[in-house]
Amino acid sequence: MKGFFSQYSYGMVKMLVNQIAISIFGGVLAMATSAAGNDTLTLVVSIFAILFYLFLIYTMTWEIGAKDKISVDVGKKPYRPYVGFVMALIANIPNLIIALVFTIGTTFASTNGNVAAVSKLVAMVAEGMYFGAISVIKIGGVALHQYWWTYFLMTVPAIIAATVAYLLGHRNFRFVAGFINKKLDTSNKH
Repeated sequence: MKGFFSQYSYGMVKMLVNQIAISIFGGVLAMATSAAGNDTLTLVVSIFAILFYLFLIYTMTWEIGAKDKISVDVGKKPYRPYVGFVMALIANIPNLIIALVFTIGTTFASTNGNVAAVSKLVAMVAEGMYFGAISVIKIGGVALHQYWWTYFLMTVPAIIAATVAYLLGHRNFRFVAGFINKKLDTSNKH
């Protein structure tokens, strides 16, 4: 496990830094659009911020998977298909801690109401790209940011994106490159 951390720690830290940067970006956009009172615009901007965050996670983890494929092919390291999943899971430990504290705070709201409020504020800073969407989307008239399970679910898209990206990078499969190369090939033939 020590070798895993030494080899992939830069990627995990980069995931966390990307999250904080996009969180600030998404949070500011969500606050600006919600101040305008336009829920549709708030939702669209939040979805854009989430997709941009997942794109950053995807491209970074895809590159790690592609580099690892070279090492696996020459026999320097074994094939470990779980690397993207583990990296994202470790990078999301702060988010999971926030979710756990919020859950505890809301469960014991009569004695720890302030804990829930503080953890929600910390979550807004750490996961700001989601806050426009979870403030606008409601279940039974209650916004998603009021439910404890929402904070756990916010970690799932990044974990899925990193897992898929690593596997596709290891197979050197790109979604967009095939379309770009075809366009370049047809333009060169004329």
